[in-house]
Amino acid sequence: MEKENQEMYRKSPHLSAWRARLTVAALAGAIGCGPMHYVGVAGGPTLLNIRFGPGAPALEPASAPAVTERLARLRADRGAGRTEDDYVLGRGDLLSIRAFDFDQLNQRVRVETDGTVRLPLLNTVTVAGRTLHDVEQELTRRLGDYMYDPHVSVFVEEYRSQQVSVEGAVQKPGLINETGRNLTVLDSIAAAGGMTPEAGTVITFLPTRSRRPNAAGGDPTCSGAAARDDAADDTPVVVNTAELDDDTRRAFFSLPVREGDVVRVQTAGTFYTTGWFDKPGAYPLHAGLTLRAAVAEAEGFSFPAKTDDVHIYRAGPNGKTQLLRVNYDQIAALKAPDVVLRDGDVVDVAGSGAKMVPWAAYKFLTTVVHIGYKAATGGAA
Repeated sequence: MEKENQEMYRKSPHLSAWRARLTVAALAGAIGCGPMHYVGVAGGPTLLNIRFGPGAPALEPASAPAVTERLARLRADRGAGRTEDDYVLGRGDLLSIRAFDFDQLNQRVRVETDGTVRLPLLNTVTVAGRTLHDVEQELTRRLGDYMYDPHVSVFVEEYRSQQVSVEGAVQKPGLINETGRNLTVLDSIAAAGGMTPEAGTVITFLPTRSRRPNAAGGDPTCSGAAARDDAADDTPVVVNTAELDDDTRRAFFSLPVREGDVVRVQTAGTFYTTGWFDKPGAYPLHAGLTLRAAVAEAEGFSFPAKTDDVHIYRAGPNGKTQLLRVNYDQIAALKAPDVVLRDGDVVDVAGSGAKMVPWAAYKFLTTVVHIGYKAATGGAA
């Protein structure tokens, strides 16, 4: 999409020539409105026929109410927090085993790649795919062959079998081990080294279906009959954290992650300014950049700009373009909320007919004065 917009700028007529033609039209009294085009939005007029190609993102950030509702469903599916008893063991987990009055069994063991642990006297025990409670019962049953009324406890010291993928604009993208019992989205990003300076405010969260204990024993991730919760909602969650209220943003970052989840931090990208800006062009999009800051990046509006009707063209679903019409005067007066820009947004401001005549007259007079001055000084600048 960025490449297409850059191509649009290369093919556009030179801006100064375009303005010169408007100046002549203003002096001739021929100012008027030409035919308008509609781009992807019913009733959405624009002065530019901008096309966003099929490469436009298919997943758009959801609205705050939709995010709140989805987060509530995910929390209900995953519970308030995972406890030791309902944790499903897997390869790489480090276990601490304690047996009352049987010191030989008191040790720390790591689950092998085949999902087993090797213990004195009890030999090889399959633990992957089982909960701590199941493993405690199994060890207690086996130890009962050698002593009366045994008591065995099992604890997880390191949660290494549960991995979360963190991708995109982070310092160390890749798989993150759940070294804590209730790792959150924010914990996962922090474990990946945090966000890069190029990171934007849009984060995609792809939840996995929860892994359930395998009744047959063994690690479900190692077998073709891996047990998954088919009722769990695993559709992606796309949020723009800059557009969320504090409570919803906190709920998103504190959402517990589970093995197989994917967290993707998107890069900030680029936005474009066209029309009556002092310096139109393409600019890097900083995280949380608003329309007001974008105007400052483009060095402000030119005098003829129609600031009460600024158009923002945004890539929508199915390759279409959405049009946002904004009254910048209201934003500047703090009477309306500012607009957070997204990657690929095109900000266009047309000229005002009421301002065009005095502006054209000013440009004409300054040009005449400049030419006269050069003639009087013998051509010196």
